[in-house]
Amino acid sequence: MWLILVSLFVGIFIGYFFNLNDKHKSYNSRIQQIGVIFLLFCMGISAGGNKAIIRNLKNIGKISLTFALLTSLFSIILVFFVTSYFMKERD
Repeated sequence: MWLILVSLFVGIFIGYFFNLNDKHKSYNSRIQQIGVIFLLFCMGISAGGNKAIIRNLKNIGKISLTFALLTSLFSIILVFFVTSYFMKERD
């Protein structure tokens, strides 16, 4: 846990105090992509090795789809009401 937090704060420190040029930003972007791909690969290995996840994959998919749809729907509804309240013309 400490390694993650220290890494995060070192990154914040470097980003705040050092002006990175486009070449460094490009390297950083590539490293981030490789890190995300590696993370997804490791998560796939963990999920594939867990027999309970494989057995319940259909139910997990249904729950995930329902959660994603309801979250999106209620976000749209909330944004509609908030923007209609704040964006209406003042007389």
